[in-house]
Amino acid sequence: MRLLWLVVACGCLLIGGAPGAWAQPAEYAGRPIAEVRIQGLVLVPETLAQNAVRAQAGEPYDPTVVSRDVVRLTHLGRFNEVRAEVAANDADGSVILTYVVAEQPLLADVQTVGNKAISDQELLAAVQLRSGDPADPFLIERGQQQIVDAYEEKGYFVAEVTIDRELLFEEGILIYRIREGPRVRIKDFRFEGNDSYPAKELRPEIQSQTWFPLIRGGELNRQRLELDAGEVRNFYRAEGYLDAQVGRRIDISPNEKDAVVTFVIDEGERYTIRDLRFEGLDVFPETQVRESIALKRRAIYSQDKVDSSIETIRNLYGKLGYIDTSIRIERLFIEGTTEVDLLIAITEGSPAIVGKVSVRGNSVSKSKVILRRVRGIDPGQPFDREGLERTRAGLRNTSLFRDGTVTILGGPDDEVRDVLIEVSEAQTGSITFGAGVSSDSGLVGAIDISQRNFDIADFPESGSEIISGQAFRGAGQSFSISLQPGLETSQYSISFSEPAFLESDFFFSANAFFWEREREDFDESRYGGAFGFGQRFGDIYTASARFEAENVRIDSVDRGAPVDVFEVEGDNFLESIGFTISRNTLDSPVEPGKGSVASVTFDSFGLMGGDFEFQRLEARFQTFFTVDRDFLDRKSVLSWRLELGYIFNQEDAPLFERFYAGGSRTFRGFEFRGVGPRGIRNDNGRVGNDPVGGNWMLLTGLQYEFPVFEDFLRGVVFTDQGTLREDVGLEDWRVSIGTGIRIKIPFLGQAPFAIDFAVPLIQEDGDEEQFISFDLAVPLQ
Repeated sequence: MRLLWLVVACGCLLIGGAPGAWAQPAEYAGRPIAEVRIQGLVLVPETLAQNAVRAQAGEPYDPTVVSRDVVRLTHLGRFNEVRAEVAANDADGSVILTYVVAEQPLLADVQTVGNKAISDQELLAAVQLRSGDPADPFLIERGQQQIVDAYEEKGYFVAEVTIDRELLFEEGILIYRIREGPRVRIKDFRFEGNDSYPAKELRPEIQSQTWFPLIRGGELNRQRLELDAGEVRNFYRAEGYLDAQVGRRIDISPNEKDAVVTFVIDEGERYTIRDLRFEGLDVFPETQVRESIALKRRAIYSQDKVDSSIETIRNLYGKLGYIDTSIRIERLFIEGTTEVDLLIAITEGSPAIVGKVSVRGNSVSKSKVILRRVRGIDPGQPFDREGLERTRAGLRNTSLFRDGTVTILGGPDDEVRDVLIEVSEAQTGSITFGAGVSSDSGLVGAIDISQRNFDIADFPESGSEIISGQAFRGAGQSFSISLQPGLETSQYSISFSEPAFLESDFFFSANAFFWEREREDFDESRYGGAFGFGQRFGDIYTASARFEAENVRIDSVDRGAPVDVFEVEGDNFLESIGFTISRNTLDSPVEPGKGSVASVTFDSFGLMGGDFEFQRLEARFQTFFTVDRDFLDRKSVLSWRLELGYIFNQEDAPLFERFYAGGSRTFRGFEFRGVGPRGIRNDNGRVGNDPVGGNWMLLTGLQYEFPVFEDFLRGVVFTDQGTLREDVGLEDWRVSIGTGIRIKIPFLGQAPFAIDFAVPLIQEDGDEEQFISFDLAVPLQ
């Protein structure tokens, strides 16, 4: 091997040693070529080189053809040097053309040493050099950089890669020696040049994360940082700084483990809108469009306003059936100023009438179940663009289908266009065996039988239809049987609901239940039933009424229990009529990122009998805001909730119908029912430790939920606050703060496991603290 490399080296020396014997090729243009030679071949097959040469003996000498041959020979990647030389044959005036080459030696082997974090196979795949490949210096150095890039991709930013050049020259063995160094993690983000916006406003644009023990690795990734710099730049440009530029600097600490990333910002000037120009307007007058959109003259340019203006114009046309209207807003810079004109070019298209609406993919569900979710697609009427979007959202959010699409058939110029709705049906029936445990209810087993696409009128024609699950399906009704025996709490119920009675906006539901719980000083059990009906008003509002009757039994009362418990010992009959008005604009029923849900319920007990006569008012409100989306489209969501309750005719309200607070679902940092008034003991007449509920409740909470690891783990920080009293007032206000995690495992259901850690900051005498609250449910089948 050494002899071979020596021969190659000598060949290289000979090529460069005698240029004077050859004349310049251009001097012999047009002379016939007597012979074409290739000189310097040792390892490269002669046929490989000859195939790259176009100049041929007998043809006139052409310097252009020869130059291209030199390029083709070079591109073979087997030579360090290629040149053409021409010698004259004075006897007949011909020339001899010689291509002189200096071969690259071949690699005997390629190895990596010193690597632990990345395998040999992965690094060699990145290098793309193998035994027998030419020892091309460019390819060798490129492989060196590719190894560095592979380490930087995994956070090893101080990795060093060197080449054993002596071994390469003597033996033809290419060895990449690697010093990995420690994995660098991001300690902090900083900003320079951000005169207009503080760091706290720019930080949400950064998707990379700092290191936090056990929670976040904080890996340093150059490619992701480039994307972060781009997002900061886009933030500025969206706010009118159209010339903004953003770079980044990485400062690694002396211990080579931590890094501070600084985004260097050149804001430039902020642009304003000088004028708005419109093209293509025909249906609407320009003044109407100007007044409806958010973009205004002399206002600061904002990308958010551009986007909202496009959406406004689309919806303006969409109300009249123009579903193909396109809007383009172009910036026209005014030279020498920080002003822009905006050209709003509108291609209106033609209005369309809804033709035939077809449904496909529903092998089980009846077509009417799908058509209930249709909005703005009424045959014979103009299309409604907003209705189309609501239809698509309704199909996405329903649990009856895995997927649903709405396709408008025909061309943009067709006056009548048919609609095809395609669905992919989900598995809507289930039999689940499982177990759950929570800090509020203890350990509970579960056997749940449910069908979300039930049809009470679809009786089976044979026993096989029941076994195969083909009976009682397809009408979009809900039916469930739930058996949940527990150590502290047991619940058993059967329920049925019809969401569209006679294909109208009316709905109804019915259920029967049995429920029992062991409390500290007594046992409580309930059995009864309820029937409710209501009406939807559009997609947001509903109103409903509910009739309920139940028996509540209080027994096994300890002698030290509160007086209020002894007052209701034994059987108690309750009947009530309730009315509820609700409003729901959530974008998702399971993982909402925007919108709100609100309800007001008024229950009147004792109107038609019963042992108690009182009234209860409850109001709930919760709203969600998506604060940020990372590069994986995971949402960080801020939510705020408010719960209000008041009981009228309080002296007749039994303790089991009063308000309670504390636990994982109402007030974290306190035990279940650990907040509120304590009862007077029956045995000694003193105030005890047992809760007896309140007549006035005001609870509120603020929570921020953010992604931690993929879609599996999310974190939360929160504060719960409020009061629970016998009388209206804001006294006895409690405050707790905490953090927690949400663990989502898809095959175990949509609801995540919740574990929260909270501590009270403000509390009252008698309150019972609880540091950890949790709610875990595990289906077994």
